[in-house]
Parts: sequence; C-alpha cells; structure tokens
Amino acid sequence: MNEFAHYLQNKHGQETTPNGGQNQTTTILSQFAGFLTDANSKNSQGILLALMTALEIGSFHDLWVIDSGATDHMSNKLTNFSDFTFFSTLACVSVANGKGAPIKGKGKMKLVSHTVNSDVLYVPSFPFQLLSVKKLTTSLNCEVIFSPYKVIFQDLITKRMIGEGFHLHGLYYFTPDSRISKGFQAISAPINEHLLWHRCLAHPSVSVLNKATSVLSKETINCETCHFSKSSRLPFKSSVSHTTQTFEIVHSDVWGPFFASLDSFRYFVTFIDDFSRVTWVYLLKSKCEVFENFRNFHTLVTTQFSTKIKIFRSDNSTEYMSHIMTNYLTSNDILHQTSCVNMPQQNGIAERKNRDLLEKTRAIMFQMNVPKPFWSHGVLTATHLINRLPNRMLDFKSPLEVLQER
Repeated sequence: MNEFAHYLQNKHGQETTPNGGQNQTTTILSQFAGFLTDANSKNSQGILLALMTALEIGSFHDLWVIDSGATDHMSNKLTNFSDFTFFSTLACVSVANGKGAPIKGKGKMKLVSHTVNSDVLYVPSFPFQLLSVKKLTTSLNCEVIFSPYKVIFQDLITKRMIGEGFHLHGLYYFTPDSRISKGFQAISAPINEHLLWHRCLAHPSVSVLNKATSVLSKETINCETCHFSKSSRLPFKSSVSHTTQTFEIVHSDVWGPFFASLDSFRYFVTFIDDFSRVTWVYLLKSKCEVFENFRNFHTLVTTQFSTKIKIFRSDNSTEYMSHIMTNYLTSNDILHQTSCVNMPQQNGIAERKNRDLLEKTRAIMFQMNVPKPFWSHGVLTATHLINRLPNRMLDFKSPLEVLQER
C-alpha cells in the first residue's frame, strides 16, 4: 500500500477536502477508487487484492502473517508485550524492497504456545505482524505443515497440534483465537458434491456412499473426521523419557512358548539397556527361570560394568510380578515399572526388539535352510549381530564398543 500512500501525498492540496458527511471508511474507499483509476492496469489486480485482504482482516486485533523468510518475530503493536525494552541506538530490519524499517524495541510475547515466551521486535512502521517460521520451530521444537487451506504447528516429540492458522488471498495467517482460524478455513476450503454427501449421511464408508449416490462419480475420500470418530482407541504417544547413562533403564520381555528346540528351550527373555540398546538374551525351558536369569544379569552389570540398574521396565506378566522378583528388586533399590494389562504398546522397546530378533533369525535360517529345531542358535546369532551393528546415536560405534569403553 506504499503506492496508495504516495498517491494521497501527491493529491494533498490539489483536491478539496472530502465532504464532511462521509465517514472515514467511505472517504478512504473513494480515494482508493481514484487511485485505481490512475494506477497502472498491470498492478491494479494485485493492489485490489491487497485492499480486500486488509478489509477482511482489519477488524481482528491480534493477527500474524506467517513468514518463512522473516528472521525474527515482528509486531507493530505494543499491547501484548512483556519485559519490553526500548532501543537507545538506531536499529533497522531489511524489507523486500531493500530499504530498512526502524526497530524501536524488543520484548517477549506468547505466540502459538501459551507457556513459552518468544522474543519479538517492535517495528511500528510495519503494516502487519510477522511470525517467523524459523524462530517458531526453534523455540517450540515443532514443525510447520502447510496445506492448501491451512497451516498446522505440530510438536516434534508428541505429534500434538499446538496451533493452526488459515490461508487467505495467497498468505498464511495465525491468530490465537482458534474460532477465527476455523471460520476462514471453512470459507476458503472448497467442498465437492461427493464430500458434501459423505458429511450429510454421517460419514459412511466409500462403498456405501457410492451405492447411495450412484449418479455421482466414484471418488476416494480422505476424511479426517472419520479417523477420529471411528478409531477404536487413541494413538499411543511416543515415550518422552530419555536416559543419559547406561543401565539407567532396562527393558525386558519374555517370548514364547515355541516348540522345543534341539536343546529343549521353549522361551527366551531379553534385557535391553535403554541408553545403548545393547541386548542380552537368555534361553529358557520354562517361565519360572526368569528370576534366576535376571539375578545373573544384575550380577553381570554390577561386577563387569561397575554400575547399578535404576529402573526395570517390563509388562505385567506373572513371572515379573512374583514375590521373589518383587522382593529382590526392592532389596536392591531397583524401581519396577510395569505396563497395564493388555497394553504391549507401553513396553514398546522390548516388544520391537523381539520382533527384530525374530525377523533376523528367520532370515538367517531361511537363507541357509536351517531346520526349525535350531531356532535357539539362530536367536543367539541374531542377538550378536544386532549388538555389533553401529549406532548412529553413538558416533558410528557399535553399542558393545561403547559399553566396553565405559
């Protein structure tokens, strides 16, 4: 709108003052109409689009333009700042036309998150407030997902949506009031007739909808509402617990029963160090041998690595909940964490390790045509190979090498 401002300055003094009966909005619109008449026809469409956008969002107080090219958050209002400091020396921020806009000060403001304060520059000459994508992803540890009609801010660890914005006339906007975002999304997002019938008929399956609306073209529907309303349970959140040293958390699970191996084993139990992911596997003839093998593993950790197990995490099976196991863990100051009944997802590291072991065991045995009774040797071989593989989190050293260094 810099061209419009320049136009008004040139016209000042050449034209009479507008009629007193006109209100301010009508006066501005009449002046803008004259500006479009004199303006270059090539630029008129873009200028008119900018005016339409300004009129549509002008009534909203706290609105931010999401800018992937902005290095900092910038605001032209002082209303929501906290810990604000005025700059004593001149500082400027470069804009698209190569000129500099003066920065009057700096403060903190809660933007997308209601708990995290972000640094915001006060630039009163800016017509809009700018939300820096780079600053936002760094301070909130989130990702920004752009779609044709909205933008979503999603936490990197929990995958929880922490905010969303809307698209309007080529720009993406964010406002703390989610009702405004939803309203603009509903206005801007077109809906075809097939999706409209899908919503009116209470979200039936594609096959049912195609039979009910046979006159319409057959289409596949990716409906977010169907995923939420028809899912049998909520998705499990990723674990946010992080270990900083070996044997801080040890995961365990028992696999079996299987038909007896050549050496009469039917089960195996795994003990996995959370930090290094090194795995110990003990073959079992029955589940009652779990306690004895855990005691041997605990002695190994104590004597060979000169450390202690702080947390032991397992499922809620009887072999882990027996009195002898409970008393042993308590006497050695080991905290026992168990998953809920019928919730293997809560013991995910041990469950996935079992899957990895069995997949590699089957691959080894299929490749060499090894008979099934040798499965116990295959599991031990797969465990050795997994422990020797390098780990990206450990500077391309194998987990066993890291444990040996410690």
